[in-house]
Amino acid sequence: MTEATLSEPDWFELYPEQSDALEAGRQWAAVMADLQTAGTIADANGHTVRRLIEFRVQYWKAAKHVAEHGTILAGNKRAKIGQWNPYWSAMQHADARIVVLESKLGLDPLSRGKATKVQRGKKKARAADTYLKPRAD
Repeated sequence: MTEATLSEPDWFELYPEQSDALEAGRQWAAVMADLQTAGTIADANGHTVRRLIEFRVQYWKAAKHVAEHGTILAGNKRAKIGQWNPYWSAMQHADARIVVLESKLGLDPLSRGKATKVQRGKKKARAADTYLKPRAD
């Protein structure tokens, strides 16, 4: 199957914020390039690819917030105790889902070899081949 079988969703229709839609487009291009290289683009992967992109956008957005505000937010001033940034939890959840989806698509290093088409090259002749070759006496 070719790349033309999977059409890119209209991210601007799905995401109200333009920056999210642009990030989704960048992620789509990156994932499709990896799938094209691996030769694993298929219609059956369409929904999985879309979910992967959505989780990557969520991760990107949450990571940006955590980078700006930190993992601990100022909490109750009387108790002087901070609270975990909820975006930190969202970032961790998105990361866990990304790992699973990338594995299903064969995009992570461990599963990449399992999903990629095997390319067989011509066997090169070596000097040892003639030495070990049985002789006809």
